[in-house]
Amino acid sequence: MFKSNLMRQLKMSLQTFSTVRKVAVTLDANSGATIHPLFTYTPFTLSGYRIINENLALTNLTAIAYIYSLPTAVFPVFDLTESDSQQLLTALNLEWKSTRIQLDALIQTGVGQTYQRIVSYSLTNPDPYPYKQFTLDNQLLSKDCMLGLQIRNVGYGLLQNSASGNDVVTVYADLTTTITIEETVDNASVIANNITTTAATIVNSNVNRKGLTILNNSTQTIYIDTAPTVSSTSFSIALAAGDYYEAPAPMYTGSYYAVVASGSTAINIREYS
Repeated sequence: MFKSNLMRQLKMSLQTFSTVRKVAVTLDANSGATIHPLFTYTPFTLSGYRIINENLALTNLTAIAYIYSLPTAVFPVFDLTESDSQQLLTALNLEWKSTRIQLDALIQTGVGQTYQRIVSYSLTNPDPYPYKQFTLDNQLLSKDCMLGLQIRNVGYGLLQNSASGNDVVTVYADLTTTITIEETVDNASVIANNITTTAATIVNSNVNRKGLTILNNSTQTIYIDTAPTVSSTSFSIALAAGDYYEAPAPMYTGSYYAVVASGSTAINIREYS
């Protein structure tokens, strides 16, 4: 009995590919305390294919902040006698105890779900530099997840427009979408046939063929080949009574020929396109 290799068929019919694009969002005085998604998610679609899986990954997440509305935070000068831990503590105090605005990154784990804060960043007006640039954590997302950004008032207000300049924070990243798709079929046809001791075509060629199944529901052994010279002694497929054949991938789109050792019969053939 001929049996199709199901795992091989599945492996051949599934296709996985990735796309990469830049995404960005800018927050300013008009953003308020609203949560702003980093990008707009549009589900992938492709005619003739079913989406099996779609994963999103945010990498190279970077934020650039121009803060003019706050007093300047002067970068500290460290004494040579200070230890690394003392210098780190001074830097942290500058970040988190200065006059500041807070940028929160939040994750939404499903459409309509509440955003959950996952990390916070301190936005100050650095001196002597005109802006502050820092790296955010990379994020792995499913198709229903989203990274949101929100300005939080921690006692010094939100982003503002001032005489010194307008506060602006831009966050950008590389969005990699990895998609697994499976080709689908729209049509299934019953192929009428009559198999005799004389080799004849049982399935005509079809360039649009995506699948072919043959069930020998007769009581005789059927001999099948892609060559018109098929016989009971020269064949590629022999289907005994009750046997089943499924065309493997890559799909052969040419004709099939068949004979039976004696008499005549018909079998069940389905073609998918």
